[in-house]
Order: sequence, then structure tokens, then C-alpha cells
Amino acid sequence: MKHKSLQTISILLILVSLVLETGAGQGWFEFSKPQALFGVSLALVLVSMSINVKIIRTMGIKPHTRKTSQLVLVISAMYALAVFGLELI
Repeated sequence: MKHKSLQTISILLILVSLVLETGAGQGWFEFSKPQALFGVSLALVLVSMSINVKIIRTMGIKPHTRKTSQLVLVISAMYALAVFGLELI
């Protein structure tokens, strides 16, 4: 159960980052320093990715839990590439 809550927190961090990036792009809110938004959003994604790596590296967890964390990690990596690498959003 502990891993499931960590996975939920990881997904929520990605969603918060998505809301921040989308909101700034659509003009829902403004930051005085755009670098601060970039830093906060990137930090949320990196924390999410590190949570999933920790779960994947844990010995003796169920294969389903491991596969779910791997999927969330791949989604996080694709999101990070799209937002921070290619600046699509």
C-alpha cells in the first residue's frame, strides 16, 4: 500500500507541473520571473521521477507495482522531454 500512495503522489506532482505550465502558457496567471516557474515545474517532475526510480529499485515488490512505476516513469520522461526539451507546452 505504501508504494501505491507514492505512485499517486508521483502522478499528482506531474499533474501540478502540467497545470503550472499550461496555466502560464494560456495566461491564466503570471509569474514575475518565468525562470521561477521553469524551476518549480522541473523540480516537480524530477521529484516524481525519483520517486518512481526508488519504487522500481526496491527489492521484493510485486511485478504489477514495478510495471506501473515504470509506466509512470516513461510518461514522466516523455512529458519532461516535451515541456523542457522541446518547449511544446
